[in-house]
Amino acid sequence: MTALPIDAVLDDLQAALCDNANTLLVAEPGAGKTTRVPLALLNAPWLNGKRIIMLEPRRVAARNAARFMAGQLGEAVGQTVGYRMRMESRVSADTRIEVVTEGILNRMLLDDPELTGVGLVIFDEFHERHLPSELGLSLCLQCQQVFHPDLKLLVMSATLDTESLAELLNAPVIHSEGRSHPVDLEYRPARDANERLPSHMCRVISEALRTHEGDILAFLPGTADIRKVQELFPATDGVAVVPLHGQLSDNDQKLALSPDVNGKRKVILSTNIAESSVTIDGVRIVIDSGLEKRMRFRAALGLSELVTQDISLASAIQRAGRAGRQAPGVAYRLFTETSLHQRPAHIRPEISDAELSPLVLDLLQWGAGAEELDWLTPPPLAHLRQAEDLLTTLGLLESGKLTEHGQHCEALALEPRLANMVIRGAELGMTTAACELAALLQEPGLLRQQDDLSLALHRLKQTSQWRHRVEPMAQRLIKKLPVQPNDSTPADVGLLLGCAFPDRIARLRSNGQSYHLASGAGAELFRDSPLHGNHWLVCADVNAGQPNLIRGAAALSDASLSELADRHPHLLSRHVSVRWQDSGQLLAEEQTRLGAVTLESTRLTNLTEDDWRLAWQDLLQQQGLDLLDWNDSARSLRHRLALAHEHRQTQEKERSHTPDLSDVPDWPDVSEDALLARADEWLMPFLSGLRHQRELKKLDVTDALLSLISWDQQQQLNTLLPTHFAVPSGSKIRIDYSQQPPVLAVKLQEMFGCESQPSVLQGRLPLMIHLLSPAQRPLQVTQDLPHFWRNTYAEVRKDMRGRYPKHPWPEDPLSAEATRFTKKRAGM
Repeated sequence: MTALPIDAVLDDLQAALCDNANTLLVAEPGAGKTTRVPLALLNAPWLNGKRIIMLEPRRVAARNAARFMAGQLGEAVGQTVGYRMRMESRVSADTRIEVVTEGILNRMLLDDPELTGVGLVIFDEFHERHLPSELGLSLCLQCQQVFHPDLKLLVMSATLDTESLAELLNAPVIHSEGRSHPVDLEYRPARDANERLPSHMCRVISEALRTHEGDILAFLPGTADIRKVQELFPATDGVAVVPLHGQLSDNDQKLALSPDVNGKRKVILSTNIAESSVTIDGVRIVIDSGLEKRMRFRAALGLSELVTQDISLASAIQRAGRAGRQAPGVAYRLFTETSLHQRPAHIRPEISDAELSPLVLDLLQWGAGAEELDWLTPPPLAHLRQAEDLLTTLGLLESGKLTEHGQHCEALALEPRLANMVIRGAELGMTTAACELAALLQEPGLLRQQDDLSLALHRLKQTSQWRHRVEPMAQRLIKKLPVQPNDSTPADVGLLLGCAFPDRIARLRSNGQSYHLASGAGAELFRDSPLHGNHWLVCADVNAGQPNLIRGAAALSDASLSELADRHPHLLSRHVSVRWQDSGQLLAEEQTRLGAVTLESTRLTNLTEDDWRLAWQDLLQQQGLDLLDWNDSARSLRHRLALAHEHRQTQEKERSHTPDLSDVPDWPDVSEDALLARADEWLMPFLSGLRHQRELKKLDVTDALLSLISWDQQQQLNTLLPTHFAVPSGSKIRIDYSQQPPVLAVKLQEMFGCESQPSVLQGRLPLMIHLLSPAQRPLQVTQDLPHFWRNTYAEVRKDMRGRYPKHPWPEDPLSAEATRFTKKRAGM
């Protein structure tokens, strides 16, 4: 057996797993971890004859890993080493190492939470951060804690955020070097902004073919770019250009990974499917676009957006390493070296950007909420709520619990939308059509450029892909149905899709061009779509963007819409809609809605007081408190209450170790958000009887605000924060609380004889004194009046006595009589 770098750490790995429940293995590309580690651990004493489950994210990698390990033992696949994936299984009673793809492990856990007979679960290539792997790890951790304390977990990858993962697992970290040959790095950014990626890629492929030996692995972001490069690249003798992506059949993927049967040099155009796990014989050259496509879910719209983005630094390293797996190689990067170091260090976890209804459904069957599990990256709360709303609409969830229908859907091991469609389709007498449609929707590559799914379903039935990929999956679904198969009703694709995508039922807008989805989003068809003109559509595939584009849909008849409403009572709702017209009058309607789409409405003329209260609340929430008449008195009161509230909070902090604040009034929060939240308490009683927006201007906002505090508090407020300050001249000057600190603007002569600093809040807050000239212009601004008299007044007197000779400017202001008059009028 050929020596591999991983061999050097196998003893350490054995010891770590013997002494710990969990272990983290970081092994560089080419170390041999995928095929060496399971075999090395098979007879470990702590395993005690139990099975090893290894999660391998990709089908090709899973199959190849199992075959290679079986070959090392001199056995056929399915004996000691086997594999399981969707629609394919090679295991037996003798199998002790099972290589499984994503989803299979989670199904095993849901069917048997104790993982009976399993001693070790290995997560390979965990750095890819796929959602099923994240969920599988969290379920395994809880399995350890609750059901199977002897279960051990091993997480492996070439590039990982080891610190966070080791903390989550409470695990030691084992490091292994890789077996990689030198890889020269070449940077070939686009010549200018006008050079598009396909042309750019073709140019660098041609350069690499001329300059270096060996096959080429070229990374492109998606299948559209792969097809474009295939079209643009000139036919070259001795060179075969082949695609590699997840939408190909297993046989086509195997063909891309194998040497050319005619001995030609190969140019493999691949998505990130070839980034890790597999070694492609003969590849000496990698050309990396530095881009990938990722789905990002927008919970507010209920839609996913396919975005092209820069790969992470870890992915760039992985891709380049593909060139040095078997011999020295070269990696061309179609971006600058500077931009490389501006990329994120690791792949963004899929759980942060995914639609989470499948995860929520699995958690419901597992019997734990998301908050009860340990996650490397917790699922976003907004995505969880959207998923729960969808499951409720589908009838799978009720009052936070899985319904009987939900349990049937979960047993199908399909995503919830498709499971609901299959079971409802069987109930409607369209079993075969529902299962075929569910199978087809899981093969998006077959639906390329076919946005009318009814037509696509009919056309594809004549193809070999249908016979080899769609039909077998549909037959498997039919066998798993909890109801008797029934094909008594003609297939209605629109009705079936409506069972899967009720939030994407769409009505044609009045402009005749775009559609309004039940989720609230708008969307458009492609210009040449045969679906144009249909009043109702059900959209299975909508790509979020500007605009949102409908990529797969079917027409929906009025009769089918009624049938959907009967089958899914959560679809329809009744609302009393109130809105204010430009005239200031209220328009009220009772509406029947399909999500955000109004189906019918009836005008209401006799509104109750509660209806009016809701109408005023909606108006205030939309337009804010500026609708009210905030006169000087109301504004001053609000500013004073805000200052009192702030003072209370300050005292709470000062008394944090002595929390007794019984002597300090609890002043209300009068911020915009707080007042709107408490509008029922202070404002709505004053709006009783008001029937027009103009009547708001008659409302006494001061009285409404005062209703927030008791009579005693009103007296305390006047003491703590008086509206006016009595100055030595006898005048009562209004305090401006709109500024911080509050301002007392007063003629300088009216403050003669005032030896102390005016303040509020029982002396805690000095007022900012604006000492004004006889012309009401500020002469001095101070928060220390005694200091002004002693140090600055003389200079002010010198400047002002000539300018304002009719007013008193005594040498000693503290002994002079304060006055608001001229010297003559004051009798001086």
